[in-house]
Amino acid sequence: MYKILIVDDELFICKGIATVLTNSDIPISEIFIAHNGFEALDYIRLENIDLVLTDIEMERMNGIELIETIFEEAPYIPIIILSAHEEFGYAQKALRFGVKDYILKPISPADLINVTKHLLSERETRLRSSIDVSLNQKFSLEDMTSKRNYILNELVTEGINESEIDEVFADLGYRFDGPYYGMLVIKLDLTKAGLFEKEITSFRDRNLLKYASLNVIEETLNKWESIVFYSGGNTIVVILQYTQEEMDSITRLNERMVIGQQLHNHLLTYIHMKSIIGISRIKKGIKNWQEIFKEANEAIIWSEIHKDHHVFFIEDFGKHEVTPIPLNQPITNQIDELNNGVIHSTMQFIDKNFRQKGLKLQDIADSVYLSPSYLSYLFKKIVGTNLWDYVTNLRMEEGKRLILTTDKRRYEISDDIGYESPEHFSKIFKKHFGINPSEIKKPLTS
Repeated sequence: MYKILIVDDELFICKGIATVLTNSDIPISEIFIAHNGFEALDYIRLENIDLVLTDIEMERMNGIELIETIFEEAPYIPIIILSAHEEFGYAQKALRFGVKDYILKPISPADLINVTKHLLSERETRLRSSIDVSLNQKFSLEDMTSKRNYILNELVTEGINESEIDEVFADLGYRFDGPYYGMLVIKLDLTKAGLFEKEITSFRDRNLLKYASLNVIEETLNKWESIVFYSGGNTIVVILQYTQEEMDSITRLNERMVIGQQLHNHLLTYIHMKSIIGISRIKKGIKNWQEIFKEANEAIIWSEIHKDHHVFFIEDFGKHEVTPIPLNQPITNQIDELNNGVIHSTMQFIDKNFRQKGLKLQDIADSVYLSPSYLSYLFKKIVGTNLWDYVTNLRMEEGKRLILTTDKRRYEISDDIGYESPEHFSKIFKKHFGINPSEIKKPLTS
């Protein structure tokens, strides 16, 4: 049974979509309605949402901003855009950032049901067909030992002189225009993998799984300008290209972390392949490939410290004075102290700003100069609770205190603690405490 979230600032559209989906043959357990992006994020943080349908043009937080935030916090949730004709180009641009489909307004019930049904039924098998084909093909090392792989590995490990770039890429038969590049290095864990999660002992099985992993990675990246190649051992490298326009766009922010999370999730989902992913900064020019390759590999080293984390961004570790080298070095007191200090600063920021409307995980992460993904991981590891649960708990306790100690109305309390509407506040309050705000009994006064 599926949980679906509908996001639109026009109530009649939300109710219409909910009615159509409820009366369809799609197995739906619950449909949530949010009237803006901030309400939508609360549902995503509190419920196991299987699919989001969102409008683009909304006040306060538009659909693109919502999509970016979902990708930062829950990149596995498929999203459908509800788009007016004049927003069509905008919707197409959003497809590049993982949006699965779009439906033009006015919405056709048949189209709505078909698209929703297709995404829900196919999301777990989207890659399986290509993986099954690759696993059943006659084994060949040709793709992984080609001249293309050799040249690309030379460029990222040994570098290139600027005067040689044209000649080398002419030899490849194509070139990469960039001019900006970021890199992901993916270390595959081939000890146990595959659809049956068996121990991998044979030469053939190891290389079939590497080939399957390449397929998963290339399919995941089909909306990005990227280069994927095998780098020897159990390593696959991804080079992402960015134009100047993309570098100037806010939609580029955190994109690499989103991609890293998607790659890790897809490898695990479709071929049960565990992986560790290191992510570099973005730098200009092919001449910097060697440097960003080194950064991505340095980020992976931190998996020796955080063995239960999987995606590492080099900038998350720039303030650490201690690098965990050699591998298997015990965690140092200094790293413990630094991380505890980061979480202390995070809690101070939240305690000061939890009442702020539109507070996002990105805002909190920016306050301590970490990525949202890594901060969320550290917070849960050190504090023992999810970061946004901590925010919600502060809001609910403050709401309860205001109910018990003031004569403020529900809409005033809702506004005071950062919620867009009293109705939404009441829903979160009921979920948190198990009772409605109106059921809270004020103490008797003499």
